Amino acid sequence: MRRRQFLAGSVGTAVAGLGGCLGDDICLGDCPSCTGEGSWPPTVEVEEPELAPGDSEVLYVRVDGITRFSFDSRLYKCGPSDAPVQFGDVEFRNPIDAQADSCPPIYLWDDCADTTLHVRVEAAQDAEPGRYAYGFSVGKTVGERRSKDYEYAVRVGEE
Repeated sequence: MRRRQFLAGSVGTAVAGLGGCLGDDICLGDCPSCTGEGSWPPTVEVEEPELAPGDSEVLYVRVDGITRFSFDSRLYKCGPSDAPVQFGDVEFRNPIDAQADSCPPIYLWDDCADTTLHVRVEAAQDAEPGRYAYGFSVGKTVGERRSKDYEYAVRVGEE
């Protein structure tokens, strides 16, 4: 009889504990959250470069309160590509904790991060003048899960 009472009590406790870990709206005790979570979506600042054909420049993106960042594939080198404008290597002020090996990569932090990323943007010598659109997605998985997509462009002007 005691075994049944113990098991019945254990199952209820385990289910309640898992609900606090797995559910977005259920939390037992102190729930983890991102700083400034009430201001989601996060603050994003982007410097949109203007390049001449054959030039390169570093693009800066500052974002706060995220655990995930990824570019879309429009300007990201995914295998052989002859796109007239492409992104190069990405560096972060606040180092990432993990990276999903996808193309483009998904950059991950274990806890909410405020970071600035630097990515080299290169315009091919024969790039036509115009706007070359790209986007990125940011998200957070601490506390209530959220994500948001952003759209920007790199301008290529005449030399």
